[in-house]
Amino acid sequence: MVGLDRRLRTTDCRQVTTSTGSSEVWQARIGVELAAELRADARVLGLDGRTEMVRAALRLLHQRAAEERMARVVDDFYEGRTPPLPVGVRRAPPRAGSEPDAAA
Repeated sequence: MVGLDRRLRTTDCRQVTTSTGSSEVWQARIGVELAAELRADARVLGLDGRTEMVRAALRLLHQRAAEERMARVVDDFYEGRTPPLPVGVRRAPPRAGSEPDAAA
């Protein structure tokens, strides 16, 4: 599917997605400086090539979104109150100069 998406930017953005039925190809253009940094990061992490790098990044993005969704569910459940700490976890002592926690 090829189309122009004017919602994301003030300049035209060409969106290209190719689907083979069981997978999709996503593309993004990045600057040369970021590309060099990402290649160095990939070496540190033992990732081989762009495909592994993009898959790892997308997995992290998905994981972060799942964590955010879970945090929002907890916030909604407790309706602004401070949720209890997990069993076996103690509240940290207040730091010098900080106000005591009203929910403690």
